[in-house]
Amino acid sequence: MLHRTFLHLTLFGALSLSASEYSLSISVDTTRFDYAETSRSGNLLDTETNDFGDIAGFGIRLEPRMNGFYIGANYSEGDTDYIGGTTINPTYGSHRTTTQNTVVDYTLGYQVTSILDQYTKMPFRAGIGYRGWLRDIRSTQSVSGYEELYEWGYMSVGLGLHTQFSPDVFIGIDADYRKAFNAQMYENLHGYTFDLKNVYGYTVSVPIEIKLDHEWSAFGRYSYEYWNIGASNVINTYYEPDSETKNQTLSLGVKYYF
Repeated sequence: MLHRTFLHLTLFGALSLSASEYSLSISVDTTRFDYAETSRSGNLLDTETNDFGDIAGFGIRLEPRMNGFYIGANYSEGDTDYIGGTTINPTYGSHRTTTQNTVVDYTLGYQVTSILDQYTKMPFRAGIGYRGWLRDIRSTQSVSGYEELYEWGYMSVGLGLHTQFSPDVFIGIDADYRKAFNAQMYENLHGYTFDLKNVYGYTVSVPIEIKLDHEWSAFGRYSYEYWNIGASNVINTYYEPDSETKNQTLSLGVKYYF
């Protein structure tokens, strides 16, 4: 499985940390979902939406101040409002229910940081990751894919721009492009596994960090995550349609430098 392979790589990365100074951050997160599926003709099929606070989780990340390996993991769960249809009546809006969601994301890579001036630095990143989304649609058996698992590995490249706004306040912006591989969706109603096509996305985040003392700081972060999923192969007239994910996440946490 992809997630087992990634855990092995994460262990290797943890044992291969460079001599650079590191930070360990822990955050609590809440995510606003904006997911939509469309037919081949462009018609809206179903959506998953919610408000901040409905989906909550946590994140942990080990990263260098300058150069070295980074490792991160995020977990969240909660409910979204499903609007869609059934196999009997596929018209959008004909069926409404609640979906229980579990989302995990692991990432491992290497960072190189360029110093622009005494207040500003620019980190460059390249790595791999794993994303899994378990979508449990609480509904009747007439809805195809009562439980769906979307998962894929991905390669990522990114950069950031971080500046010291004042002696104790740091702000920045980070952007990463992600290209998925081995992207699949499994559904348990028929037991089909669909191969998802041309899955790619990006993240943009804006962190604000406040220094508490030499070793500790508090931070907040806004993140925007986008994924584009192309329609899958067809199995016995069933397929996974085109979809887009446009999620927003708010994070609050603490960071320890060592």
